[in-house]
Amino acid sequence: MTRGEREFAIRKALNMFDEWNDVTGCFPKGTSYYYEIQSVIEDAVKIGAKIACEGIETNLTNISDD
Repeated sequence: MTRGEREFAIRKALNMFDEWNDVTGCFPKGTSYYYEIQSVIEDAVKIGAKIACEGIETNLTNISDD
């Protein structure tokens, strides 16, 4: 997976979250909870991409730039 593909996946996941959040109003925009859940979603996409590309045995300690 290229960096561009990973960034696209992150944007897509965050857009899907925003669509869901707009309907439910679960996390008020601009709050710390809203930004925290965005960070969790971003990390989840990075972990999923890393596992998909490298397998389950990968080291997930530093997912920020891999």
